[in-house]
Amino acid sequence: MQSQSDAGLCVTEDDKKQAIDELIHQFDLSTDQLKIIAHYLSKEMDYGLKKNSTNVPMLPSWITRRPTGQEVGEYMGLELSGSTIRIYLVQLHGKGKITTKQQKYPIHDRLKKGSISALIDYLAVSVDSFLTFVGKGEHHEQEPIALGFVISFPLHQTALNKASVIQWTKDFQVTGADNKNIVDLLQTGLERRHIPVVVEATCNGGVGCLLAHSYRSLDTLLACTVSTGTNAAYWEKMAKIEKILDPNKPKPKDGDDDAPEMIINTEWGSFGDVNPHYLPRTMYDNRVNRESTNPGVYLFEKMIAGLYIGEIARYIFIELQDRRVLFGGNYSEELNRPNSFEAAYMSAIESDDTTELDDTKHIFESIMNVPSTTLNDRRIIKQICELVGQRAARLTAAAISAVIAKRDALEGGLTISVEGTIYEHYPNFPNRVNEALRDLYGHQVDRINIGVTRDGNGIGGALAAMIARIDRQEKLA
Repeated sequence: MQSQSDAGLCVTEDDKKQAIDELIHQFDLSTDQLKIIAHYLSKEMDYGLKKNSTNVPMLPSWITRRPTGQEVGEYMGLELSGSTIRIYLVQLHGKGKITTKQQKYPIHDRLKKGSISALIDYLAVSVDSFLTFVGKGEHHEQEPIALGFVISFPLHQTALNKASVIQWTKDFQVTGADNKNIVDLLQTGLERRHIPVVVEATCNGGVGCLLAHSYRSLDTLLACTVSTGTNAAYWEKMAKIEKILDPNKPKPKDGDDDAPEMIINTEWGSFGDVNPHYLPRTMYDNRVNRESTNPGVYLFEKMIAGLYIGEIARYIFIELQDRRVLFGGNYSEELNRPNSFEAAYMSAIESDDTTELDDTKHIFESIMNVPSTTLNDRRIIKQICELVGQRAARLTAAAISAVIAKRDALEGGLTISVEGTIYEHYPNFPNRVNEALRDLYGHQVDRINIGVTRDGNGIGGALAAMIARIDRQEKLA
C-alpha cells in the first residue's frame, strides 16, 4: 500500500462538503431535465422508424401477432446474454399460465472474444446437456422441439428466422459472424450433433421479455431490461414503421385498436452516440466510455447498466482519493484496477444500515484493500453509490416516458414489464423509477402498471418459436 498524504496539505470538512455538493449537482437530475431527455429520445426514435442506420436503430422484430394467453404446448428458449447462457423448457398451459424448467451455463472470456463457430458449438453442447437434464436425452425417440433463440445484442432482422448481429456490445468481441444468419448457424450446429431441435425464431432479449409479459397481461405495451446492459422493446403500429413499408402497397391502417402492430427493439442503449450533448454526462461517464471495449457507442447504456455503474463509482472514489477527500489519500492496487468495483458491491453498500457501516468497511478494507476507512469515508462512499444508482433509475424512467409519449398510451392506461439484475436486486431501484415517473406524470402515474417478468427473455424466446411455427403452418394451410 502507498500513501499520497502530504503533511502540508489539510483538507477541511468544508472542502469535503464542497466535493460532495459538486457531485450532487452533476448527478441529481431534475424533472425538467428528465423531460428534455425523454423529448430527445422520442425524437431519435421517430428517426429510427423512418430509416435505417440511425442513432437509435428501432429494429423490426417481425413479430406481428400478440399472444392470446390461451396457447398451449411445449417449446424451448435459448438465451445468450451478457454473462450466461440460459436454456428453458417452457410449458404453456393457457389462461396466461406457464411452467418452466431451466439451466444456466457460464460464458467464458475465450468465447466472448473468440470465433462465432466456437460460440455456436458451445451453445449446441449446452442444448444437448439441457435435453439430458430434462429427461429428453434419447434423441432418436423425440419429435423435434421448436426453439426460440434470444440474443441480447442488436439484430438486423428481415424475418423471424433470419437475423445477423449488428454489433457485439457489452464486453463481447466475437469474430466471424458478420452478415451471417445466426439462426442458420445455430441450426447447423445442432444438426451436426443430431440434436432434435428446430430453431424457429430469433429475437432480441427485450422482445422476448415483452412477449413473455404479453402472454399473461394482454395490455402490455413495453418491456425494458436493466441488467448487464439496458434495452427496451414495445408494440408499435406498423403504419408508423415507415422504413419497412412497401411504397407500392396500401399503407396499413393506423387509427383504431385493430391496426396491425409489430414489436420494435429500440436498442435505446445507443441513445446519445451521435448527439452526446443530449445526455447529462459527467467526466466520470466520459472516462468509462473512453476506457471501455467499445468507446463511443452505447453511451446511454454506460450511464445505467450493471456492467458500468460500478466503474463510474470507482472513478469518483479515485478522484476524491486524489483530492484527499477519501481515505486520507491512501489507495490500493485493487481500487486502481479497472472494473474491480462491481455493481454488486454498490448494492451491498446501499443496503448497509449498520451504525458503523460495517459492510461498507468490509468491502473497502478487506476486498478493495484500502488500508483504513473512517466512518465519514464510509458515509461518503454510500452517498456516492446512492447518487450513481439514483441517476440510473431516473434515466430509466425518462426513457420509459419517451415510449409512453410515442404511443400516447397514458390516457387509456398501460402495463410495463421491467426486469434485470439491477432493476430486481439493486436496493430502491424500482422505487426510484416510480418516483421519477410520479415526478413526470403526477397522479396520472397510477395509470401505469409495472410488473416484473422473471426469466422473461427465455420464456419470450419460446413464445417467439410458437408464433413462428403458427405463422408457418398458416402459410402452408
